[in-house]
Amino acid sequence: MKEKILIYGAGGLGRELLSLIRATETFEVIGFLDDSVRRGTEIKGVKVLGGEDVLHGFDGKVNVVLAFGDPIAKAIRAKRLDSRYLQYPPIVHPTAILQDPASIRLGSGCVIAAGSILTTDIEIGEHTLVNINCTIGHDSRIGRCASLMPGVNVAGEVTIGNEVLIGSGASLINRIIIGDRATVGMGSVVLQDVPAASVVVGVPARPIQRNH
Repeated sequence: MKEKILIYGAGGLGRELLSLIRATETFEVIGFLDDSVRRGTEIKGVKVLGGEDVLHGFDGKVNVVLAFGDPIAKAIRAKRLDSRYLQYPPIVHPTAILQDPASIRLGSGCVIAAGSILTTDIEIGEHTLVNINCTIGHDSRIGRCASLMPGVNVAGEVTIGNEVLIGSGASLINRIIIGDRATVGMGSVVLQDVPAASVVVGVPARPIQRNH
């Protein structure tokens, strides 16, 4: 029997997570949660049950996955939710490849989407999204509430901090460090460390501003 799970966030990423979860043999989505979508709205056959308040109506623990692409918004939501009522299983699409699964640690609530490849000795933080067709090399560490957009290539021994956004198609050379709350623009090639709260873009990537 499949475990029941709720998706928090009924936007585009929420719909993507719905299709991802439907491809698994583990979970069944029983509803969306969203504070800005009308209760009862049906999305691809699944209803919006309401907002955060709905969680208190369940008996015992309930499985939830967060569908927020923006890392900071995701971190704020994760901090607000009462962990006494919730559990956050990692979600892995069946076509994702965990090459050496015994050496890969997946944090609670992280998502590994279709076509992604993780090699060996890798750690993914809680609520981190590894979107479609990403590759993550050996001995890399990714913090909590990060978001790697489609097609990101992370070489070996890379460290990515908390609440980091890596844009689609970006490439990170081996042994660099991306600081907390940094943003790497889509298509960028990162050849050196990126300071916390900074924004880098280009080939090679260079800073253009700092996040707050």
